[in-house]
Amino acid sequence: MRHKYFLVYFPFMIIMGFLSIWLAKRYNGVATMSGYRIDKMEAGAYDGAKINDASIEDRKTVKNQDTYNGTLLKDNGKPYAIKVNKKRNVVTVYEAGENGNYDKPVKAMLCSVGETGNTPEGVYKLGERYKWRALFGDCFGQYAIRITGNILFHSVPYYTRDKSDLEVEEYNNLGKSVSAGCVRLTVVDVKWIYDNCENGTLVEIFESDYEGPMGRPQTPQIKKNKDENWDPTDPDLENPYMKDTPVILGAYDRVINRYSDFDITAGVTALDSNGEDITKYMKVQGVVDGDTCGEYPVTYTVADIDDYEDITGDEENDDEGDGKGEEKGKETSVSVIFTVKDEESPILKVDQVVSTISVSDTTSDEHLVELLKQNVTAYDGEDVLPEDNIIVDYSELFEKTYGKCHIKYRAKDSEGNMSDVVVLTVDVDLEAPTLTLKNEFQRDIRKNKILDDEYLISLVEATDNSNNVEVSISRPLRFNEDEPYKVMYYAKDKVGNITTLSVTYRLK
Repeated sequence: MRHKYFLVYFPFMIIMGFLSIWLAKRYNGVATMSGYRIDKMEAGAYDGAKINDASIEDRKTVKNQDTYNGTLLKDNGKPYAIKVNKKRNVVTVYEAGENGNYDKPVKAMLCSVGETGNTPEGVYKLGERYKWRALFGDCFGQYAIRITGNILFHSVPYYTRDKSDLEVEEYNNLGKSVSAGCVRLTVVDVKWIYDNCENGTLVEIFESDYEGPMGRPQTPQIKKNKDENWDPTDPDLENPYMKDTPVILGAYDRVINRYSDFDITAGVTALDSNGEDITKYMKVQGVVDGDTCGEYPVTYTVADIDDYEDITGDEENDDEGDGKGEEKGKETSVSVIFTVKDEESPILKVDQVVSTISVSDTTSDEHLVELLKQNVTAYDGEDVLPEDNIIVDYSELFEKTYGKCHIKYRAKDSEGNMSDVVVLTVDVDLEAPTLTLKNEFQRDIRKNKILDDEYLISLVEATDNSNNVEVSISRPLRFNEDEPYKVMYYAKDKVGNITTLSVTYRLK
């Protein structure tokens, strides 16, 4: 019986033995490493302009006063409202618009406010007024109008109550902050307020870089060797500047900021030989293009009031009755130059949409700049500047390569004016993970392990500065004898930087 069992099962045992030997040879042989290669995605280089004068701070908008014009004054029933920009020493008078606010500029005046802190800010109402008023410092002013407390509108000071006793040096300082706190004006300007702005008229005093919608007028200087020291704008007939002819006051060369709203008649007053205001009859020749830098000639012309009375049909002195009047020959012309300059800085608006920069973002300058300029807009006045006018400094990315870095932005207009710098903070990781074989000299592995992903991953080591790296593997599903078998490892950090390790085995 035992022999029978042996004879039946022995051949089967022989076959199983040979099969085990074959399988052991097939699966438990060795795969020998024939080579490996590590590849990393490399970051680009910085080759742009550096902005070195930026303060390092997080901010998304640029604070500026380029367009600030005080508060919105509501119509209080008075014909006008007055705004005093004490930083620029400009007074602008407004009428009420259709929306019930004083927002229609009608007149601009050069003034002198107090030295730092002497002229208060706020909204006030005009009060008492005086043709002559004693002022601080033993001097006197014409057409004084109370703004608040001891703060007045008034003319440039006089030594006495004599119109020919003007403090010439103080007149020539108009436009500078030199008063004791009051708002000084030329006689023609303060008289206009005295005559046209009634008690209760709103007056706002504020500070801004913005000169106002009509620009900043200029006034003539008085030569110190004149015998009689009159304000040259005083409409008094005794004023030696009058000369018994029509007079045009306030027409001087002016500098206008590009893109600003202005009126070439702002601050210009015409008087006839009797001192009457005939500004409405004044003719203006010349056009100023406020959007284009350059010099523009403008000529103001006015004839004596008698001529206008005849022209409008006053036949009292019209011998022929044709309504045209007699030519008097009393005509005055003043030619000036308006210079349009662009000295205003562009405004840069940056809304941050990029918070993280990885290696893949920096492979080319074009791609990185396009990414960083998303939602970045530069304005020159009301115009949007081309994207090429925006400078981006991202040099710190390549200097630090990892951590918090700063991106700096600046805009430049066609005239070379530069905006303030806007600085944004981003997280930067330009360092790909490190991926290596744990034992470079362990070149042989068993064939039955070549399809075991967990085992294959255990053969490598990945590290990263973020301490957050993921390793994955890619390999063929089958292998053939004497053919290369490539295993590809991938190490990826939290921002997507990837390092690859390619290991090639030869199966024998």
